[in-house]
Amino acid sequence: MAEPTGKSWRQRLGQVIALCGGLLLGAQALAEPTLRVSSQKQSLKILMQAAGELEQVPYPIEFASFAAAAPTAEALAAGAVDIGSLGDAPFVFAAAGAPLKTVGVIKLKVTPTAVAIVVRDASPLQDATSLKGRRITTTRGSIGHFLALAALRSVGLHGSDAQFIFLQPAESRSLLSNGQADAWATWDPYTSMVQLEGGTRVLVSGAGLFAGHMLLVANDQAIAEKPVQIADFLRRLGRAYAWANQHQEEFSRTQASYSGLPVEVHLRSNRYAEPRRIAVGPPVVEDLQRTADLYREEGIIQKSFDASAHIDRQFNEVE
Repeated sequence: MAEPTGKSWRQRLGQVIALCGGLLLGAQALAEPTLRVSSQKQSLKILMQAAGELEQVPYPIEFASFAAAAPTAEALAAGAVDIGSLGDAPFVFAAAGAPLKTVGVIKLKVTPTAVAIVVRDASPLQDATSLKGRRITTTRGSIGHFLALAALRSVGLHGSDAQFIFLQPAESRSLLSNGQADAWATWDPYTSMVQLEGGTRVLVSGAGLFAGHMLLVANDQAIAEKPVQIADFLRRLGRAYAWANQHQEEFSRTQASYSGLPVEVHLRSNRYAEPRRIAVGPPVVEDLQRTADLYREEGIIQKSFDASAHIDRQFNEVE
């Protein structure tokens, strides 16, 4: 018996099966709960998109973007997002009063400018001791805030020995440049940006004071209701960072197209940081506890903080 002309019945059957399979996958994706992800200035979305890790995701993802860590932490605590990235200091600041846990960790190389206190070239300040009585601008609860406190304590001073001006990074930068602040405690890419622009120098480096942990933080409800999505997202994120380390120039160009900053700023930051995913282990817990103890001693948080109670190791599989 002759086959019909044109496409064979086998080809048509294959198309029907493929179509049904596609519809089933689409229906499955729609049935899966949406994972809501937050990061500063869409950094995680940009990274994962560039690495191809947002293709064929078997559940919907919604990304939220904030200018700094504090609003990210607030959104996590309020349940407006499920998972987001925070430095260890902002996490302690937020988790002291909210049901949040660290579910993943990205390790950064701690270079002289990963986090730093910068001053104008002409500033008379020469070391951490000279910060006594000076105006330090940073974002409250940020890694910059932590660095400033740690730097002061390293020379026998306390937060009360300096004048803190709490602002967002862009406003802090303006204050430093116009002389209304003596020092700015900040982090990359801002440190790379001001270094490339010139006119500033590093007064205190984060080396020895900052562990280099970027935490992936989820609220308890998301951990209970979306563990499969969280586990998959963390695996994708780990692969995305590995890709970015192998394609630094390409990734830096992508970042620059979103940020409007020169490619050189992102390239400098990426070359220094080389982020990679690590397990949530004892070094992370110990660093969180040290940070919490410092914050409590300085009166930033009031209650005692048990770092181990804010860790969830069930997602520790690292590819």
